[in-house]
Amino acid sequence: MKVNRTVRDFENALEHLLEDQQFAHLTVDQICEEALLHRSSFYRYFHDKYDLLEHLIDNRVEEIIAGSSSESDLIESGISYIDQHKKVFRNIADGGPNRTLFSELIRIVSDVTLNWSKAQPTDTIGKLIRHSNNPELLAYSISGAFMGACFWWQTKNYNVPKQEIVTFAKQAVKALSDGDRYLTKGGMQNVGND
Repeated sequence: MKVNRTVRDFENALEHLLEDQQFAHLTVDQICEEALLHRSSFYRYFHDKYDLLEHLIDNRVEEIIAGSSSESDLIESGISYIDQHKKVFRNIADGGPNRTLFSELIRIVSDVTLNWSKAQPTDTIGKLIRHSNNPELLAYSISGAFMGACFWWQTKNYNVPKQEIVTFAKQAVKALSDGDRYLTKGGMQNVGND
């Protein structure tokens, strides 16, 4: 996805603000002020701050994917990105009074995962989702597991070594691959298709 300068400025502004402030408490006005852009420009590109967050996550994931040569490399790069941006993830994850942010994050990551599976047809997760009887349900499940692991790491104040998280993620992908008969058309036939 080609990102124009204005969109990039809004994304960078949001990411910068998330270094010090919780997402739940940020306003569109603060984002515009940080980006040095007008509110009308914001609404030309985004519906709300959640839409901007989705674009930010989508573009950062695309950057990570573009810099990865294999699924294993992708896992390592993704976890390294989280490790380098702990404050941002802490401020996204702490929804404060807005606990619906967790479900919104899962939806965003699920959408990114579904799109990624279409673009990466040979990777384990891509194959599993594409061959699943219910790709959307599987993408939500994988996204929920990923977000749960990220939140768990945060609850440990990121004191668990990054390599331990990388190893766990690679083992989880292998377990999904090994158990794919339960997730594909030969297994869970009628889940979500009533």
